[in-house]
Amino acid sequence: MRIGRTPLLGLAAFAALAFLAPAASRAADWSPALQNVIAAAKAEGKLTLSTSVNVAGGADGAKAMQAGIAKMFGLSLDMDWAPALSFGPMAAKIQQEFQAGVKASSDIYIGAAPHLGPYIDSDLFKKVDWAALWPERIPASAAERGRSLRFETFLPGIMYNVKSAPWVKDIKVVDDVMKPAYKGKFYTTPYLSGFDALVADSAWGKAKTTAFVQKLSGQIAGVVACTGTDRIASGEIPALVVDCSGAAPNLPRYKGILDVQVPNDIAMRRYVYVQVPSNAPHPNAGILAALYLVSVEGQHDVAFGMDGIDEDDYPETWTHQRVATLTNQGAKFLNVDINWWKTNPEADKDFGDIVKILQKN
Repeated sequence: MRIGRTPLLGLAAFAALAFLAPAASRAADWSPALQNVIAAAKAEGKLTLSTSVNVAGGADGAKAMQAGIAKMFGLSLDMDWAPALSFGPMAAKIQQEFQAGVKASSDIYIGAAPHLGPYIDSDLFKKVDWAALWPERIPASAAERGRSLRFETFLPGIMYNVKSAPWVKDIKVVDDVMKPAYKGKFYTTPYLSGFDALVADSAWGKAKTTAFVQKLSGQIAGVVACTGTDRIASGEIPALVVDCSGAAPNLPRYKGILDVQVPNDIAMRRYVYVQVPSNAPHPNAGILAALYLVSVEGQHDVAFGMDGIDEDDYPETWTHQRVATLTNQGAKFLNVDINWWKTNPEADKDFGDIVKILQKN
């Protein structure tokens, strides 16, 4: 799919965002290292993107990246976009391309910590000193393992229809869903979203998670994937324990219809990252795309505006404020980042055993 150069925001919106944006906005204002990236991207002349239709805005997000690069860096790039596989299969595809010695399908890869864990310490992704390229914007905490740049922070919880399941707003700890009055009033995901982190020894552990899922399997009305949001919005499914991201209520079509309650004892920040494959066809253009995605505009227009969730390292974001509010309410967050996954190797195997409990019931 070839995408033209069409601005996405009116002048008034850009003027408002410019007030919040860091001072650097012209190529001459950027650091020497970033100016070198801009010059190399200009020589590449193109950005190739393959992103999931529901991540980074899909095709609309690709247009935003193209326009954002032009505005921020004074660089017009041609663009090719194609829909991508989900996080895990897309990572495997890029790995296969890398091993075969062919160019990657995309100049950036977007994925979460569980999908990056098997690859992050290999040469699959380029080493990029993200914070050094844009120190005025990117804190050291937002860049991990010398390759990955945080793009969004998922805050999963109990997603519910505010009319069909008003009881959810009273849930303070997740065990409250086991009350007899709630039997058959909610669904869970067939892959037990969220429990892959809880099963780790540093969280609930296998024994506690097993006991909970055994009770959960007798309490639910059925299973539905996180893509079944419309069924919750229609009222067919009152609530989902636990959803994947906590993002849906921020999307315009679900505002006032859906909400997410985060029980204090399962609060977690699940980071989604952008990185540049080592075999990217246009690696410098990919770096600029990633930088746009974490800019004030990228976080506002793509992350929050199109995906419904942004990244909590940046103080102006909705997610930053949401984390602060939940913390004040007693939530103790489990930070599910790449390092956490690398230091909890037992979680994957133990989680596989737990999913089987649900499948047997």
